[in-house]
Amino acid sequence: MKVYLKSIGDLRDYLGREPHEIELPEGARFGQLLALIGERWGRSLPPFIWDAEKQHFRGALFFVVDKQVVQDMDMPLQDGQEIALMRALSGG
Repeated sequence: MKVYLKSIGDLRDYLGREPHEIELPEGARFGQLLALIGERWGRSLPPFIWDAEKQHFRGALFFVVDKQVVQDMDMPLQDGQEIALMRALSGG
């Protein structure tokens, strides 16, 4: 199955401006997608976004699927789904 990862805001500087088509096995779960993102792009992400030692994202990052923030690593993904990745930014 294929899903599409779209980076928003400054994350486009690290992951690219165009959505990435990502091939996953049928029945893949959200946690599998995160592991794949770490494998492919972990080295190009700055330390304040990606913890290379622990292999996970840090800070306030949001993954949005169907206008819902994903928090469940066991959430099943669907073929053709678009997943948006964005950082929470504050301003003043």
